[in-house]
This record gives sequence, structure tokens and C-alpha cells, in this order.
Amino acid sequence: MRKEIALVGCGMGTPGSLTVEGKCRIEEAEVLIGPERLIKPYSDSKKEIWVQYRAEQIREIIGHSHKQRFAVLLSGDTGFYSNTENLKNALEGYPITVIPGISSLSYFSAKIGIPWEDAFILSLHGRRESLVTAVRRHSKVFVLTGEDAAEHLQRLTTAGFGGCGLWIGENLSYPEELISSGRVRDFLDKKFETLCVLMILWENTDANIDRENKSCVGIPEERFIRGEVPMTKPEIRAVVMSKLALKETDVVYDIGAGTGSVSVEMAMAADRGKVYAVECRQEAVELIQKNADYFGLMNLEVVDGMAPEALEGLPAPDAAFIGGSKGRLSEILAKLFRLNPRMQVVLDAIALETVTEVLTICTQMQLQMDMVQVQVSKTRAAGRYHMMTGQNPVFIITVKQSQEF
Repeated sequence: MRKEIALVGCGMGTPGSLTVEGKCRIEEAEVLIGPERLIKPYSDSKKEIWVQYRAEQIREIIGHSHKQRFAVLLSGDTGFYSNTENLKNALEGYPITVIPGISSLSYFSAKIGIPWEDAFILSLHGRRESLVTAVRRHSKVFVLTGEDAAEHLQRLTTAGFGGCGLWIGENLSYPEELISSGRVRDFLDKKFETLCVLMILWENTDANIDRENKSCVGIPEERFIRGEVPMTKPEIRAVVMSKLALKETDVVYDIGAGTGSVSVEMAMAADRGKVYAVECRQEAVELIQKNADYFGLMNLEVVDGMAPEALEGLPAPDAAFIGGSKGRLSEILAKLFRLNPRMQVVLDAIALETVTEVLTICTQMQLQMDMVQVQVSKTRAAGRYHMMTGQNPVFIITVKQSQEF
């Protein structure tokens, strides 16, 4: 007889949150395998019990067993941040049936009476994604977290979202189940359970929350922590970001990152990717880190050093912005296109000599180039009148390997 394996989603973990099909598969199984929390309710049964959640070890257990019917227990739903795909790959060759379960999202939403079809879903278990960016971009966010939830709520409050509505679910379905609600800032000192989920809402938010906090492009200068390091103007950043056209999973370099204003907007756009802010000035390095912390960006890493040497060992980029090159532009471009020949690089320049240098390098390296000039004028009060004050024109240059734009 061939061995039959069922991957069973166990809902919140208690037998009462199992589906009927999941319960039947567990009853039919001769061997139960799973983490201790899910296995514990069956410890007095006559079945063979294995406390294990690692895919390769589970394959060994099944491979050495003389039994035919196995149930591998997984928390929540098999398609919702579970170990299902790892197990399917490890158990390739065996007949596998996947039994879905009730997810913490659907269970919690039913408990608090809030629909979840329009929620942005995020897991922070073993992931360095930014809850702040998710809340900034979405009016309803569901997040799987744990006992470190207070740290994430502190980052939200620091970034200006302390007045957002918050629902907290701990130990869902267990006798110790606790559901709380209030504002984000109300729970900064709370100790959270390991089994914890959050629903964060802009609905019913304090009226004094600055709606500009939701801006991800062209963030006003006054929102950043400033020093003596030059900063790319908001309007220029907006054009640079449109030229970069980042995807949420991109790996991006910001070379000569300055205060990190472009790095911050990159990290918000590539919120499930990674941004490396490369900078050699110590004051600037410290400013970038402060701004990354202030905006709650877990996917922004500061690289202290000078390009191209500082790029060694970093993952290959999908795109890059060069705000400063220290006279090493040709070496930097050569390095970038070696790392990824199909990537896109965006530069900005103020001096005509820099533009000439870029043109010369692109010709020598046979690179395709597209250039726009942006000149911004801003209002200033002059008595009871308002006048426009012009800023320096900026050249924004997009560079690619010889292929069609």
C-alpha cells in the first residue's frame, strides 16, 4: 500500500476550530506529526505521535515508518503563511492531500465584526517588512505578529500613526483568548502573547493625525530629520521615483544617499524588497539611519562606505539611484551593469560639467540615455502678495544598457 499524507490546516489550534474534513483526516490517520501546540490535544490517543515541524525531518519520519496514513498538522489555513509549500517540496513523490483550515484572519474578523476582504495582509513572523509602510498605504491592515507587537506599535506612533484604531487578538480560540481595542498609542507598554494578531484601521482615527503621513512620494522636507547634509528636493524626488518605476519586491541601491530622503521613498515603494543606502560621510550615515527608524522602514539598510567597493557582497540590484559618485561614476556604472545588465540607473545633476561627464561616459560605455530637465518655482509671501522663487534646474538622467527604452 502507498503511504497517504494529509496536510491538515488546524485553524487556531484547538480541536473546536477544525473543519469537519480536517477532523476526519486526523481521526483516520495512524501517525500525527506537527508542532507541540497542535499535537498536544491528541497526546492521549493511541496514534503514533511525532512533535516536529521541519519539512526534511518530517520526510524522514514518514520514510522510516511502516504505517500508511499520516496527518501533518499545520496552524491556521494551509494557504495562509503556512509551511505547506515547504512540506509539498520535501514530500515530493508521495500522494498528498491538502486540507484547508480556518485562518486567524477570518476567525478574528468574525470575532470583531469587521470584514477583511479589503484588508492588506502582512506577516512579521521571521520577516523584516515594514508595518508603518503598510499602514501608510492602506486604510485597513491585518498583521500576524507576536510578543514583539509593542515594538511595531511604537514605530507606528513615532511615525505619526498613534491615533489609528486598533484591534488586538491574543490566544485565539483558546480559553485564554483575549480581544482588546483602542488606539495604537494605548498599547505601547502592553506585554503581548506569542499568539497575537492585529487589525489597524484608519477609520475612526483621531482627527489630528496628519494626512500627509500617508504620502510616499515627494515627502515634504520638514518631515525628515535634518542636518548639514544636502537633501534632494521633494519635487525632484517625485520625478526620480517615476523614472525608477520600482516594484514592491525590488532590490535597490541609493548611492551617495545623503540624508536618505530618496532611500526612504524607495523603501516605501519597494516595501517587500530591500534598499541599500550607500554613503561614506559619517554624519550622513547617522542621518539615514535616524530617518529609516523615524519612518519605521525595516527594509532600508545603511552601507557605510564608498561605491563601487561598498557594493561588494550586496544582492544584485533591480534599479539604482546615484545622487553622488565622488568622481567615480564610470566605475560605479560598470559595477552596476556587471551585477545586473538589465537594470535601470537614474542620476541627478545640477552642474553642466556633471551632465557633460555623464554624456561622455554613456558614449564610451555605449549606454542608452534619456535626460529631462526639471526647474521648480515655489511661492513666497511678499507683503500681501505672493511671488514665485525659482530653484536651480536639475537634470534627471536615466541610463540603461544598449536595449530599447
